[in-house]
Amino acid sequence: MSAKTVASPRAKADRRKAKRPAAKARARRRRTTDATTNDTGQDLPPVPVEEQSGEYVVRIRYGGRKGLDELIIPIDDRAFYPSVQRWRYVIANRRRIVRSTRDDLSRELQQLIKDHAHNVDEDQILSRIKDMAAAKLVEVGIPYSAEEVGWSARLFPWESALWLATAPYRSEPSEFAVVRHLVVGSPYHHQLAPLTALAVDSGPGKLRALYEFAREIEMVSSALKEVRTEIIRDPDRQGLRARIEALSPSIVHLVGVDPMSLVEQKLIDQATNEEDGFVLRASSQGSSQGSTQAYDAVGSVDLASIVTAGAQKPLLVAISSCYSAQRLAPLATGQGARHAIGFVDTITDADAMLFFSVFYRTLTQDWNIKDAFLRARQQWMSQPGGDNEQRSGVALWSQVSLLDSSQAGTIAARSAQSRRAAKHGATYKDLRLDITLVQDKSVPGRMRKTSSASLNYSLLHNDRSPFSIFTVHKTKAGPLDLLQVEVVLEVGTESCRCRFSEELPEEDATLNLLDKIRLPLVAGMLRQTSESLRSNLYIKVQCGDRILRESSERVTVLPADEWRDDGEDHRWLPSFVLPRDPTVLKVVACAQRYLQTLLDDCSAGFDGYQQVVEDDSNAPNVVDPQVQAIWAALQHDLPVSYINPPPSYTSQSQRLRTPTEIFKGNAATCIDLALLFASCLEFVGIYSSVFLITGHAFPAYWRSNKAWWRMKSFRFDQSEQQMPGQIGRSQDGFTTGQSANTKGQTESWMFTGTDNLAELLSYVQKGELVPFESTFVTARKGFFQALERGASNLHPHSFDAMIDIQSARGESVTPLPLLDRLG
Repeated sequence: MSAKTVASPRAKADRRKAKRPAAKARARRRRTTDATTNDTGQDLPPVPVEEQSGEYVVRIRYGGRKGLDELIIPIDDRAFYPSVQRWRYVIANRRRIVRSTRDDLSRELQQLIKDHAHNVDEDQILSRIKDMAAAKLVEVGIPYSAEEVGWSARLFPWESALWLATAPYRSEPSEFAVVRHLVVGSPYHHQLAPLTALAVDSGPGKLRALYEFAREIEMVSSALKEVRTEIIRDPDRQGLRARIEALSPSIVHLVGVDPMSLVEQKLIDQATNEEDGFVLRASSQGSSQGSTQAYDAVGSVDLASIVTAGAQKPLLVAISSCYSAQRLAPLATGQGARHAIGFVDTITDADAMLFFSVFYRTLTQDWNIKDAFLRARQQWMSQPGGDNEQRSGVALWSQVSLLDSSQAGTIAARSAQSRRAAKHGATYKDLRLDITLVQDKSVPGRMRKTSSASLNYSLLHNDRSPFSIFTVHKTKAGPLDLLQVEVVLEVGTESCRCRFSEELPEEDATLNLLDKIRLPLVAGMLRQTSESLRSNLYIKVQCGDRILRESSERVTVLPADEWRDDGEDHRWLPSFVLPRDPTVLKVVACAQRYLQTLLDDCSAGFDGYQQVVEDDSNAPNVVDPQVQAIWAALQHDLPVSYINPPPSYTSQSQRLRTPTEIFKGNAATCIDLALLFASCLEFVGIYSSVFLITGHAFPAYWRSNKAWWRMKSFRFDQSEQQMPGQIGRSQDGFTTGQSANTKGQTESWMFTGTDNLAELLSYVQKGELVPFESTFVTARKGFFQALERGASNLHPHSFDAMIDIQSARGESVTPLPLLDRLG
């Protein structure tokens, strides 16, 4: 899992302030928006022709009406891989999936099963899917004798795909789960008695300044208090192997990042060959002092060998990093681990903490892996405000079938200590708080002496919490008084207050309260201040009359016009698109006569897409003149000049001008101009987007609302779109490349990574999405010159994101309330 890095400062007049952020608290320990090449994840190493596996059988098993039932799926690795590629792309971008799209995808997945299953008649597939949905637990059995066997089946996103396939036939999404059975020829016979555990905290070099792993390590150690737990920090591969050989731990928990994070954080100069592995500290032997080899990108095969190096193979290997489910976890299982847990794609810090907290606490009660996994997953998915499809992407691999008996996942009898503890009721002392404010991002190479929390107004305006983690862990069963939470942001003589009570369940549980903490922005001073405010955030949590925490945290509230371009908060850019700014109406009024001239029609007006016919054949003739008329008004009637961004006193942020402020000073930056055009286009009913590339920003518009809807309900077409870095095998006709993991979207309105760029370019090439260089309006260049430059700006090495304004509005990302300030 990874966060963002910081790019170089702005260099030329047409560049916006540079980016790349990295989140301290692993604030998204996920691989996000700024990889340049080969950023689609799991590296697929070349496999010699003579080692190709041919066909094999995957068994999808579940509890049917007459006991265990199954679908038998014969698979040819090479023939099945296009389906793997398609569905990984769909699942990675599932934040765009709406209800109608979900139902279409469910039918497509049913058809995929129908095309492959050979033990069921086609007319029985729907009935089987409904039985699968009712069974709630599905096991996918994949053969393994070497890494080449079952390759495509291991990469396929079974958890999310079967979740989608059964979604129309379920009422409670969190009650459906998928586990994976790695069918090995000779399963290892484990000693079912967890005696020791090893928690690995791997943040070597500058990673330690970018991420914080200690909190999760502390949680694991605390939860496994009945097992002798050893913590090892920043080991190299030799040190880790030696420790595992000496300890033979029953449980290995790895916390760290995948090697591609080193590229995203700009900690190494070029991509590593081990993109889907795990980063350890480089050994001092053989590395030159001062080189970039502070990091050792350990590949999946090597890491699996290391974590299973003990005389006794581990009962559980848990890998808390992104993209660890397809190779790291199954290879560890294949090398002897009884069970392994990994994540199919991305995971946030808060979700990782929540999942593993519930998992380990439940595990130590009965030592049943299956029950602990299902309970952790159920609580994880049932949290308010969660993305259930996103949270379905955690994988449990097992050498033994978890459906064959109720005790299949048991690794030890419940200890006498646990039985005695269960007899006593819970008290307030059994509540553990985990609270972290949203932290400022660190810059690689620059150490921050103290943590710093800045509250971005656009984040609070869009109903987001000032905390990155706010969880309460109830570690023992029994009734307790109401939990009372109070959070107050002090702004001058005013206060923004959030106060609520939460009923604690009788059983032990973990409550994620993050989405319940919202600060009402009633203080007018927050909108009108032109500089940062030093303030206090008061936090009080109590159970009944017992205070669990009361503190006052020092925070900085950023000015309302300050945009955090840090890879996390830059998603709120649509809030700076202000169609109701009074100057926008003036621009459109001036553009009216240019539109009438262009169309040679004195009655012509701005009507968006109303005149576009059903097949979009006249879209350029209807929409382009409206955009060109706004261009002409800004160039001739309301001219502005380019200027550098206004001063900002925080890293990775930029002060943005409103349309009114642009014309008061007759000057704008490239991103000011992009937002100005987006505001005018939204005002006249034309859907717009803003492209962010390295050091620059420019707008785009959709030529029809139907083209925009096609993007929203995306359909991956293999014949039209060849994604970069698809697969690393080399055999006649088998796709070549270096990577096969598809990067997805962190928000439904923000398109990041080269895979999404490939899709966006298909819309550009078909003339449905039209980017244009808005700074040309200040250089007095023509509109069609701007269109040509806009398309040429899009390149995988510089592309960062496209933020779609209309999609953001559909997710309630609304304009900032700055009209009183303009007055």
